[in-house]
Amino acid sequence: MSLKLSLIILISSAILIGCSSAKKASDVQSKYIPASRYSSLSCDELIREAETLRARSPALAEAVDKHRKNQTGVEVVTWVLFWPAAFMLNDGSDTSNEYAEVKGSLEAIQQNLMTKKCGS
Repeated sequence: MSLKLSLIILISSAILIGCSSAKKASDVQSKYIPASRYSSLSCDELIREAETLRARSPALAEAVDKHRKNQTGVEVVTWVLFWPAAFMLNDGSDTSNEYAEVKGSLEAIQQNLMTKKCGS
């Protein structure tokens, strides 16, 4: 393989790694969840719901990050060996959306906790 071709592949790989379509957990924005979804819950119920969601949150964040890590390598190989298939790669949006919904639900619960002056 010529030096020029090796350099092109190396640069392309570096660019593609930086342009991964899969998100990091820290980049996932919370999804808007109306506070009214939780307005009928008591303070104790709000706290229990928040605890349940907080317990799920780390596993979802880890799944999002793990998918991104795995997907980045797959993307590079796919782009180099068979670029048309790169457009069909899984971007992890299902896991990211679930994580975004949990984050949004926690924000909605927090609003209700403040409105109802729970814990005051």
